[in-house]
Amino acid sequence: MNCEEVAVELSGGEPSSSAREHLSRCASCTETAKLLGLAALPPVSESEKLLLSSLAATTQKAWREQQSRSSSARRFGSLALAAGLGALLASGVVMKLMPAPETKIVTQTQLIAVPENAAFDTDDFNLSDDDVFFEVGWPSPTDEQGEL
Repeated sequence: MNCEEVAVELSGGEPSSSAREHLSRCASCTETAKLLGLAALPPVSESEKLLLSSLAATTQKAWREQQSRSSSARRFGSLALAAGLGALLASGVVMKLMPAPETKIVTQTQLIAVPENAAFDTDDFNLSDDDVFFEVGWPSPTDEQGEL
């Protein structure tokens, strides 16, 4: 057995007889075994075993408590949403059932006449179409390039 195989066996637990025989001959592996022995965890006590065995139950209890808190919040949110939708639908039904307010349409006709003494002077207005058709001098592409 070589040193690597012994190191693997030592890290895995109790060494085999061939590993013990190699440890008695190899100083390096003996030193490694001492270091691994110092780094190993102490054996589990009875109180620690009881705590570890009840870990699943306490974890489940804590998870159930958290779920009950979140489920009550979820339930409250669902009820609030349902109440809001119910109020919205009820208001729509009530608005349809209410009679429409009576509106009275009043129409008045007023005649507007030009007073007889007002002078209508046509000189004040420019009724000519001359200004309507004016020419804009935009630069054309032919000006830059010459003739087409």
